[in-house]
Amino acid sequence: MKCPYNRKSETQLQNWNQNPDDNQNFTDGKIVTQTVFELMDCGKENCGAWHNGKCCYAAVSLCNE
Repeated sequence: MKCPYNRKSETQLQNWNQNPDDNQNFTDGKIVTQTVFELMDCGKENCGAWHNGKCCYAAVSLCNE
């Protein structure tokens, strides 16, 4: 099981894109940023959201008994 709120890593990829006009001049461009998150494995007993043998983090399940 993957942890819904701890990230193992975050990777950002940036690309610069330009388009030439009719005279092959580059007048403008834009940066495209893509962010990729890799989630950690569940810490189970080592996590504060682990209660009664299951994850009680609100995004996973509501454990409000």
